[in-house]
Amino acid sequence: MNTRRLLKATTAAAAAVAALTLGSPAAVASPAAAQAGPPTTTASPAASMSAAATSVYIWATRVNVRYDGADADCVHYPSRGSCVKIVATVSRTTAEGMCQHPGEEIVDSGYRNRWWTLLKLPDGTIGWVNNIYIQGGEKIAGVPDCGW
Repeated sequence: MNTRRLLKATTAAAAAVAALTLGSPAAVASPAAAQAGPPTTTASPAASMSAAATSVYIWATRVNVRYDGADADCVHYPSRGSCVKIVATVSRTTAEGMCQHPGEEIVDSGYRNRWWTLLKLPDGTIGWVNNIYIQGGEKIAGVPDCGW
C-alpha cells in the first residue's frame, strides 16, 4: 500500500471515530463486517450510514431514544428489553434517520409497529426510536434498511 492511500484510509477512519458519540453503535460491528474482515475506511455501521441519512420528524412528545452498545441485541434487534439505556428523550424534533430495522413491536394509541429507526440527533447522540413515533408510516420513506 503506498503512503498516500495509507494516509487517506487512516484519516478517514480517524474522522469516523471522532464523529461518534455516546449512544453510538461503534462498539458493535455488524455481522457482515465481521465476515468481510476489517473495515478499510469506516469504523462503524453509524459512520458508514451517515452519508445516506434522511431527515425525519419525531412528532410525539417525551420519546425515549434507546441505545446500549454493550448489548449486541440492541443493535441487531432493537427493543425496550435489549436497549435498556435511554440516551435521550426528545419531543417534536427533527433528526437524521440513518437506517431502519425490525425489532420489538410497539403498541401505542391503537397503532402497532415493529420497525425502528437508528437516529442521529442534532447534538450527535445516536439511538433507536420506534417508527410509531416518527412521521411517515410503518416504514419511513427515504430511510434505508440497516445492512446487518
